Amino acid sequence: MTPARFRWGMLLILTGSLILLVNMDLINHNFVLELLIWFPIVLIAIGIEKIFTRSRLEFISYLTTVALVGAAVWIAFDATGSGDESDFFSRTSFVEEFDPAVEKIDALLDVGDGDLTIRDATRDMVYARFAEFTRKPKVSYEVQDGRALVEFSEDRGIFRSPISVRTDNISDWIVKFSDKTPLELVCRGDNSDMHLNMATTPLRKLQLEAPSTIVYVKIGNLEPEVKVSLFGSDADVKLRVPREAGLQINGKDYRSFLEKIGLIEKGDLFISEGFDTLQPKISVDLDERLRSLSIDTY
Repeated sequence: MTPARFRWGMLLILTGSLILLVNMDLINHNFVLELLIWFPIVLIAIGIEKIFTRSRLEFISYLTTVALVGAAVWIAFDATGSGDESDFFSRTSFVEEFDPAVEKIDALLDVGDGDLTIRDATRDMVYARFAEFTRKPKVSYEVQDGRALVEFSEDRGIFRSPISVRTDNISDWIVKFSDKTPLELVCRGDNSDMHLNMATTPLRKLQLEAPSTIVYVKIGNLEPEVKVSLFGSDADVKLRVPREAGLQINGKDYRSFLEKIGLIEKGDLFISEGFDTLQPKISVDLDERLRSLSIDTY
């Protein structure tokens, strides 16, 4: 048996096995894009096979095929770990119904280099929709001691590819949170586009970690105190706050701009006039490495 015959036989067995695993719902179609991205390794392996065929080290030609099959199986199961209930080609959603026993939502949205939109609140605890032709996140939801712990994570391990597919979708992820339950939210992204309209969501805390990202954040007046941290080198940030809100900003590197919009310097902070008597009180911590910053009221 030649190495070439062994290779084609193993690849046919691999293809049939992956199709069977998909039909049995043990894996999903997320792995297809990953295999296409890593396809050049197949050409490298065939080249190595040809070099060692009919030589004293011909066993290496067989080992390259074994390594290819093993890597393909690993990728298939690793990719399935992202989006267990859907595949790369379809749109999917996640809904967790409202639970009156939950007193607070702690959420982490790690969108990677995808785009994120949060707009309008929902009567459910959490609603999310993930676009077709995007890698679906790992979704985690559990309730502990009256807190709903929510995590959407795009990170997928060592076989996570650096390539993303851009489509005409408005956003890769669209997420909504409860209109009744207080929310503490962490958003992470890199080279993304984040549109976070929190005006109808009872937001208590927002922590943003998003380098090289375009960010729009709109804060509402449903909670008496809101804490916001905006971090990300080379990020473009636009922040909108209620006209009646008290604003306190830690960002001395933006002194001239903050004074221009009417904030008063007080130590390391810049505050709006009458801050102590206004509601909501919005405290903002700014990264000195932002590329641009704008703040206005509505």
